[in-house]
Amino acid sequence: MAIAWHRLAFLGYVAVGLASMPAIGMPLAYKIGPNSTDIDFTVDVLGLTRCQGEFSKFSGSLTLDLDRPDLSEVSVRIDASSAAMEWPMATQMVRGESYLDTEHYPELQFVSDHVVMLGDGKVKMDGLLTLRGISHQESFVADLSERHWNKASNAEEAEFTATGTVHRSDYRMDQDKSLLDDRVTFTIHAHLLLTQPSFSSALAR
Repeated sequence: MAIAWHRLAFLGYVAVGLASMPAIGMPLAYKIGPNSTDIDFTVDVLGLTRCQGEFSKFSGSLTLDLDRPDLSEVSVRIDASSAAMEWPMATQMVRGESYLDTEHYPELQFVSDHVVMLGDGKVKMDGLLTLRGISHQESFVADLSERHWNKASNAEEAEFTATGTVHRSDYRMDQDKSLLDDRVTFTIHAHLLLTQPSFSSALAR
């Protein structure tokens, strides 16, 4: 049986009406919305191939401070019932009692509590992942790359990629051990529109 989630949309930005380039040391704030970001959630099958799925409903916020990473934070809530896979039967299974158990646990949540710079534009985000009512500390490594100023949008743009691996057995999703690897990997990719932060006027695109 296949379990995983493929291509969750995940994009965020702040609309603030400021035309200047973001000042050094200023936090970069975003509103998360399901528009143009992908989150791959993959697991190995028999060590030969990988399976994937997707979430389509979520919300959250992201704040990055590259000079003071300790001030950075991310908070994401995901509607578990929005999980979908290529085949209807697989979708039913992943939402079912042996895996997400969406009837009893309708939401997944990740909230960061510690962020450190790793160098080369990479950031390690530690935080609490809650899945099936169980919470564990997990880590994601994020990379903000290809930063450039877009005159048309009058804002800085960048690519954001974050990757982290969790053990599904930690969340009592330990069915099909002979078929599926215990390790499941999230890879989040987002095209971000960065502007000067204005927390009172943050809007989702």
